[in-house]
Formats: sequence, structure tokens, C-alpha cells
Amino acid sequence: MLPKKGRKLPIWKGVLGGHDTYAKIVAGLLRKEHGDSHRAVKQLMRQTHASERTVKHWLSAQNGPDTVFFLRLVVSSPVIRAFVLGLIEAPASKPSSVQVDRFSLSAAREAYSAGESAFSVMGRDGRKYDPNRDPNRDPKDDPEPIELNERQHWFLSLVSEGGRCGAKEIMTIWQVSLKTARRDISGLQRAQLLEHIGSRRKGRYRRTVP
Repeated sequence: MLPKKGRKLPIWKGVLGGHDTYAKIVAGLLRKEHGDSHRAVKQLMRQTHASERTVKHWLSAQNGPDTVFFLRLVVSSPVIRAFVLGLIEAPASKPSSVQVDRFSLSAAREAYSAGESAFSVMGRDGRKYDPNRDPNRDPKDDPEPIELNERQHWFLSLVSEGGRCGAKEIMTIWQVSLKTARRDISGLQRAQLLEHIGSRRKGRYRRTVP
């Protein structure tokens, strides 16, 4: 509630009484869990998708995580989660006088469960498992699904019929830039629908056999 006079908000007398206190507490908790090494910075970057500079500011207590990053830490960090639960269950915490309807409560629980499950699959080193960074998994065996455009369908049809064509043909027929034509072909190769055989100058494209 705003004061009746003046422009300043009332001073909060509860826990985490200021930005500096908040930043110092979070920094201490993160250092307790991860340490203060470069590896700790990288791990927190993976957990929260924050930049390296931002994470370093957290660990040095220059700034505390904003709302979105703090919620990600609540989901991914057992230490931060225990800290939040401790605040909620502390004797100083007051029960809310506002009733929350069961639909909002259910939605909040589902959102939390979804976020927690996103971080539940961990690797042997305690880090979140990322299949794109797994050295034992060849990314060629896991192509990115893409939605083909008309030019790509046309190009695949032409290649399937044995036509010798490339980016210049796409550029000429469809009146697009060479960069766009090359991007179309690159997308087909990433989707494992097209491959280039032979030398760079005298080779040709062919449809990939499933």
C-alpha cells in the first residue's frame, strides 16, 4: 500500500530487505552449490540460459537474478529451492489473506512440474543432459525436422528426375537471391533429403535414399 503523503514507498522490514542483501544471499547460495570457478559459471549458464556476464554478476553479488532467472534457479537448483521453501515455512511468514481459486493453483502446480521435469534428466556429471552436446551421439543421425517450401519441393522433384541443377536454377526460375537459393539447398541437406556427390565444381545433387 502506498503512503498517503510523499513519494517514497514504505521501508520493507522483513527478510531480504534490499537489493544488496538479496544479491549477497543468492551469491552465497550459488557459490555453496557450485563453487566460484569458471566451470560453475558455465553450469549456471546452462541451467538458466543467462549470459556469462550475468552469471558472474550473480556470483560476485553485484546483482541478483531477476524474476525469470530466479524462477529457473528455483526449478534447477536444490539449494535455491530449499532456501525458498525455508522462507515460506519460516515462522515469520504470514498466511495469505487472499484465497487462490483451485484452477489457478492447479495451473501453477502444472507449470512448476513442467519446469522441473525439463531439468530432471541429468548427466553423470550432474549437468542437464543435452543431446546436441553428447559426443557419443552423431547429429547426422538426428536431423532437424523442417517444413519445406515450394522451391524446395520443386528442387527435390527435379533432382529425383535426374536433373542436374543447383542454386542458380532456383534463383533463375523463382526470381530469388542466390543467398536464398543456397539456404533452400542447405535446409534440404540438413533434413537429410539431399546430398552432393562428386567434386565441388563438377559434382551434382541427388535425392537421399531413405
